[in-house]
Amino acid sequence: MEFYNTLVRLVKCSMNKSKFVYYIIVTLCLLSVACTERHTSLERALRYAGDNRAELEKVLTHYASDPADSLKLRAAQYLIENMPYHRSYPADVYHDYCTKMDSLFRNSEKGDTLVAAKASAISAEFEPRLKPVFDILEITSDYLIWNIDYSFEQWETSRFLQHLEFDDFCEYVLPYKCLEMQPIDDWKERWSKTWRGELDWQVEIDELKYNVRRATEAITYFYKNSDSLRMEVRQISGMDHIDILNIETLAIQPYGTCLERSRLGLFNCRSKSLPVSFDFTPCWADRGGPHYWNNVYVSRRRSPDYEPFNKYPGAYHYPDNAMAKVYRMSYAPHPLLMEVVERGGNIPPSLSALFIRDVTAEYGRTTDITIPLLSDVDSQDGYAYLAVFDNSDWVPMDICRIKRRKASFNDVGLDILYMVVAYEDKKIKPLSHPFIVDVRKRVNYIKADTSRMQDVRLRRKFPAFSHIYGNVKYLHGGTIEAANDKYFVKPHVVAQFPANKFLAGEVCVTDTLPYRYWRLRSTGPQASDFAEIYFYDRDSIVGGELYYPATVVRNERYDTPQHICDNDPLTYMTVDSTDCFRWAGFDFGKPVSLKKIAYIRRGDGNDICPGDEYEFYYWLNGEWHLHDKQTAENVYLDFKNVPCDGLYFIKGLSRGVQNRTFIYENGEVHWY
Repeated sequence: MEFYNTLVRLVKCSMNKSKFVYYIIVTLCLLSVACTERHTSLERALRYAGDNRAELEKVLTHYASDPADSLKLRAAQYLIENMPYHRSYPADVYHDYCTKMDSLFRNSEKGDTLVAAKASAISAEFEPRLKPVFDILEITSDYLIWNIDYSFEQWETSRFLQHLEFDDFCEYVLPYKCLEMQPIDDWKERWSKTWRGELDWQVEIDELKYNVRRATEAITYFYKNSDSLRMEVRQISGMDHIDILNIETLAIQPYGTCLERSRLGLFNCRSKSLPVSFDFTPCWADRGGPHYWNNVYVSRRRSPDYEPFNKYPGAYHYPDNAMAKVYRMSYAPHPLLMEVVERGGNIPPSLSALFIRDVTAEYGRTTDITIPLLSDVDSQDGYAYLAVFDNSDWVPMDICRIKRRKASFNDVGLDILYMVVAYEDKKIKPLSHPFIVDVRKRVNYIKADTSRMQDVRLRRKFPAFSHIYGNVKYLHGGTIEAANDKYFVKPHVVAQFPANKFLAGEVCVTDTLPYRYWRLRSTGPQASDFAEIYFYDRDSIVGGELYYPATVVRNERYDTPQHICDNDPLTYMTVDSTDCFRWAGFDFGKPVSLKKIAYIRRGDGNDICPGDEYEFYYWLNGEWHLHDKQTAENVYLDFKNVPCDGLYFIKGLSRGVQNRTFIYENGEVHWY
């Protein structure tokens, strides 16, 4: 399709006659090749249609009869040749399903934690009847012609689509559905009349009537401020039901994640003739799990991304998160993934969305890499995958054909840990050593050296991300006071916590005299937050009985003194030197002399917690090797005689699911 756009641009260019003729000849040759390829793929699609072939041929005949419809004919060919393997839920049954879900959501109270389980029960009821069908076997000529005519009308009349060339039109406007499994119905026309926000007002303003970014922002603002939108940004237990691909139902769904929010944003914008896409990364490169968001096509140079309900187009969208690969949902399939399917192979779950295209280069610096494969391993099907590590396993992010025992990948994100793998029998098989593509685009392989050993100290099991950096404002140091009277009439300051350290740590007790009563307060006029505190007599933890002055609990999360010693690093207490009721005391029953005091600040729960169990692994010969298993006695872990220069993995067994890989250089942890 780009060939046609190129030809148009060439005609418009000023050039001498001979040069123009030369370009015309070259372009027509390319067009001939492209048309041949299109003819082949079109014929293949028609064969796939089986008994429904006649319906598709009616569409082609309809537009072939009039030369004025040549562009619509190309649009029809594009839809048909890329239609194989597209599937949809049967519209009538799916609408019944959404109707029942509507009733559930409308009659549920805000914060109802059982609503997801009830939704799952409805899903189980409909699942036997909601069997996806292949579009190419069911779609009618009437519907396809209506969709093409309606799409062209929108392209011609909508002020927010005037900047689109034909290939852009095929990406953002022409498809008869936004996402896979979406029922084939009149959603474009039906949804165009709802959830418009300030869109109708904007098109009347001369300076804004062609501004697609501002139009998308207006709809996003409407999301954020609409009383009728019930979706809360949360995931709750039991959230396991058939996907809701209906804008009316999604709008009143009382819970959701970035996935549901982005679906709603996509459906709403596309139905308003706004060129918005659905982008995602199959897995964060520095943590576990996928992420989904929207992107608005402004120009070939600029496409602002945004997260519906959260940020406006162009706002910073997790700028500190590492992304190895970003894909855009598309109508045309990914050629290599489709090739694997047609050969009867297995695709990793992380890449199971066949209709995607790689847009990683739009989101940051990338490079192309070629990785030699290990000599003692092979791929049965001839394909290799580029994988990142989530919280527990390697996750394939990209695919390539193996050539001369090498795997080549384009547009790879920087400063990220990777490994080349095969996917066989639904299992990952390493094909290379782990490696880091650094910010200078160099490939650095990681190989444990078992001939040299080192000691490793860890204070966390997961890197600290920006969402806890804001806790710096809750530091303000801290003080341990000791006394032999319960009410601290004559307190002695025996330890000071640093004001510039917001992760876990420890301080030495400066006064070696024995005291019965010990208490925690802040330093100076400002309050300070602590999650846990531990008292040490020599090298072991000793406990005193918690007591505190009577106080009014204003917030259960931080005003409750029990949180300071509840063995839960996610809860915390606020202590204050100016408030005589905001301190936590400990009665040891008799005067004791303490050696040190450890603490965990308000954070994310990933600090090393005394009493919790941890496993330490290193990577060698294509697998993780358990080096040590420890129960923490301090707010840090020491692992002895670890092979140097390796890739390591720390896993917490007692709480949480966030665990991470890292390298260790010069006594410093570098998380990947």
